[in-house]
Amino acid sequence: MFNKIAILLWIILFSSHVVADNILAKIKIIPLPAERVRVEFQFKEPIKPVPVTFTTQKPPRIVIDFLKTHHTLDEKNLMKKIDLGNLVNYNVASVGDRVRVLLDLSAAVAYSTSLHGQVFAVTLSGKSHQLFKPLKKIAMANQTINARYTLKNIDFHGTGQQTGRIIIDVSATGIPIDIKQTGKEIVAKFISTRVPARLRKRFDVADFQSPAQTIAVEQNARDARITLMSKGDYSYFAYQVNKQFFIDVFPLSADEIKQAKLKKKVYTGKPISLNFQNIPIRSVLQLLADFTGINMVISDKVTGNITLRLNKTPWDQALDIILATNSLDKRQSGNVMWVAPTIDLMKQEREQLKSQQEATNLAPLRSELLQLNYAKAVDMAALLKDKNTSLLSKRGAISVDVRTNTLWIQDTGAQIEEIRELIKRLDIPVRQVQIESRIVNVSREAIEDLGIRFGISKPQALSGSLSGANQIAQGVYAQNQTPLASTSNVTPFTDRLNVDLPALAANAATVGLAVAKLGNGILLDLELSALESIDKAEIIASPRLMTVNQQPAMIESGEEIPYQESTSSGATAVAFKKAVLSLKVTPQITPDNKLLMELQINQDEPSGRVVNGVPAIATKQIQTNVLVENGQTVVLGGIYRQDKNNTLARVPLLGELPLVGSLFRNTRARIRNEELLIFITPRIITNSLSITAIEGRGKAILNGVELDKFGKPVCINCK
Repeated sequence: MFNKIAILLWIILFSSHVVADNILAKIKIIPLPAERVRVEFQFKEPIKPVPVTFTTQKPPRIVIDFLKTHHTLDEKNLMKKIDLGNLVNYNVASVGDRVRVLLDLSAAVAYSTSLHGQVFAVTLSGKSHQLFKPLKKIAMANQTINARYTLKNIDFHGTGQQTGRIIIDVSATGIPIDIKQTGKEIVAKFISTRVPARLRKRFDVADFQSPAQTIAVEQNARDARITLMSKGDYSYFAYQVNKQFFIDVFPLSADEIKQAKLKKKVYTGKPISLNFQNIPIRSVLQLLADFTGINMVISDKVTGNITLRLNKTPWDQALDIILATNSLDKRQSGNVMWVAPTIDLMKQEREQLKSQQEATNLAPLRSELLQLNYAKAVDMAALLKDKNTSLLSKRGAISVDVRTNTLWIQDTGAQIEEIRELIKRLDIPVRQVQIESRIVNVSREAIEDLGIRFGISKPQALSGSLSGANQIAQGVYAQNQTPLASTSNVTPFTDRLNVDLPALAANAATVGLAVAKLGNGILLDLELSALESIDKAEIIASPRLMTVNQQPAMIESGEEIPYQESTSSGATAVAFKKAVLSLKVTPQITPDNKLLMELQINQDEPSGRVVNGVPAIATKQIQTNVLVENGQTVVLGGIYRQDKNNTLARVPLLGELPLVGSLFRNTRARIRNEELLIFITPRIITNSLSITAIEGRGKAILNGVELDKFGKPVCINCK
C-alpha cells in the first residue's frame, strides 16, 4: 500500500514539473512583404505564462523573457546573424528556469506580438513601413489631439548612487519612441501620443542628487515630447517593460570619462586581432611593435599580465586601450615610441621643464632691433608684454621707437627667435575692401483737376454777386440786352458767377463762353477748367569708399542748415543740423573670402518745414549687418509708398443730382508713387590691384593693364 502511494506522488510531482517547465524547441525567421520580419518561437507545450517583452533604445533591441522555460536549441542556433529587414541578429540565453531572447535591431521600430497555443510570434515593421495612417488635420493646442496612444503619468525617483529614474506610464506597448542625447539634453519623442493637460508642465528634479535637473513635458503636434535637462558628464539607459518606459540617468566615473574621450578619437591604424589569456603586457607591446614596424622602447617598470580579446581593431586603438587599462602612457618622436608608467612620464617631463627653465635663466642676453612694416610698434609691444601671452622671459625687456616704428628687444637668443617668428607672421599688409552703394529714389505723381464756373444775369437784378445785381439794376445793361456805350462800368465776370468751382490748380487750362441773348435780357456765362499733370523723378546717389579689414570708415556729402537756439545763459547761439548723404561701414573678410559688413546708410534732405525755429529733416536710413560674396551686389532694403488723395467740392443738393450735378462740383485726383532701393557692392582689393581716382570715378590697374568696372581689360588705343 505504501509503495502505491509513493508511486502516485512521484507521478503527480513529475507531471507538475512537466507543466511548469516548457521547452523552446525552434526559432523560425519568416520574411514578409514591405521588408517586415516575423520571428516565431515554437514550444513543446502551450505557452504559460505570457512572455514578458520590453525594449531598449541604446542600443535598439527587443528583449523577450520566457518564464519557467528551458530550450533544446543547438549551439549554432543560440546566436545567429540574420540581416533581414530591421532584424540584425538574435541571441538566446538561459538562466535558471528562464529563457531570454535578445532581438538586435538596426533601428527602433514598431512591433507586434501574438500568442497561439505553442507558438509565440514577434512581427517587426519594415524600414519603409508606414506606422500610422496620415491624419487629415493636426489639432491645435486648444483642440483634441488626434493620436493613437496616451501618456498616462510621469514620475521621477532617485535610486541611489546619484542615479535618477524617470518612469513614464503609457496606454499600450509597442509605442514607437525616438530618444536621443544632444549636449545636456535627452529628448524622448513618443510617436502619435497625446499628453493630458495636467502633465504639460516643467518638473524640477534637482533635489534628487542626480545629473537630472528639469523635465519638460509638452505636446508637439500629435507627438509627446519629454525633454530632460542634465548637468555634468552623464549617460543614460532607456528600456521598456510592458506599459512603462524607463530612463535611468547616472553620472560617469573618471575612468568612463577617459574611455569616452578615447572613443571620440579617430583611429586610422591597420586592423589587428588579439586573443590572449594572462599574457605579459611587454609581450603584447612587442607584438604591436612587430606588427607596425615602430621602434618601441619599453620601460623596465612596465610589468604585469593582461587578458584581452580584440577582433579587427585598429592597432592604435588597441594600443591606447592596453595603455589606459594599465596606467601606462606613450611618447613618440619620429619613428620611436617610448612606453612607460604615466607617473614616470609626468615626473620626467616636470624635471625636463625645470632644467629648461634653469638653462633659460643662465642663458646670456642679447639685444636686437626689429623694424615693422605694416603693424604699429606700440600695438606689437603691448601684445608681446601681455601677461597671458607674453613671449618675453623673466629677464627680457622691450621698448618702442615710435618715430621709426621699431622694436628694441633684449632677451635670450631663443626667445628673440620666437618673437621674430611671431612678428613675421603678424607684420603683414592688411587686406582692403572697396564698398560701393547705390541709393535709387524713383517717384511719380499724377494730378487730374476738373472744375466749372457759370453764372446767369438778367435786368431784374439777378447776378452772381450783390455788386453785379446792383449794376444791372442801375442800367449797366439795357433792356434790349445791348451794353451801354461805356464799358468801363461793366460788371466783372467774377461778379456775374452763380457757381464758382474752378480747377484747384492755378495753371489749369480754361475754356470760357459768354452767351447773352437768351431772351428777356438773360445773360449766361460759362467757363470750364481742367488740368492733368504727370511728374516723374529719378534720383541716384552712389557713395563709395575704401577701408582696411575690420576698420570702420565713413563718407558723407550734403549741407548743414543753420538755425538759432537759446543757450542756458539766455543768449542766442547759432546751431547746425546736418542734411547729408552718408555711408558708414565696418567690413570683415571671412576666411572663405566673403564679406561680413556692419552698415549704416543715410539720405537726409531738408523737408522745408520749420518747427519752433528748428528746421525739419526728411530722413531715409538703413542700419544692418549683411554677409556678401566678394563682388556681389545685394539689395539691402527698399521702401514702396503710394499716396492717393481725392478731393470733391460741390454745391449742396445740386451737386448730388445725377448728370446735371456735374455743373455744380469740381474734382481733384492725386496719386503719388515713391520707391526707394538701396544696393551695396563690396570688393576685396588684392595686393596687385591699385585704385587711382579720376574725375570722382575709379580706375583699376592690374599688372599695368587698365581694367573696367567688370574687371575686363580696357582697349586704350581702340576708337
